[in-house]
Amino acid sequence: MERDVARRVNQHRQGKRLPALRFDTAVAGVARAHSLDMARGRVPLGHDGFKGRANAVERFVVFDEIAENVALNDYPRTRTVSVAIDGWLHSAHHRENIEGAFDLTGVGIARSRNGTYYFTQVFVARRR
Repeated sequence: MERDVARRVNQHRQGKRLPALRFDTAVAGVARAHSLDMARGRVPLGHDGFKGRANAVERFVVFDEIAENVALNDYPRTRTVSVAIDGWLHSAHHRENIEGAFDLTGVGIARSRNGTYYFTQVFVARRR
């Protein structure tokens, strides 16, 4: 599902004539940890601790800019990814991240005990 999010985001970017984002497994690990924290109730849905995630990414990628999108839904597995992405694309700020001048991404998804899916997508613009 995580790679499916990245693939669909890249399809959207392609439609806007933007370069594809490269999926980075280390960035995905940082995103996944945040999704797990939200799914387990350690942090609320949102961007709490974003600076710490940015610092974690900076340990292995030197970047100029970093951003993230988060979402949750309890749709079936067959629909959860498309619902999350549709929500982001209908939000100006989330869409700005998706269409931004980034070149790397990582996606983490976790499911809570009650079946809710938590999504985190991190966008990184490497230093040039």
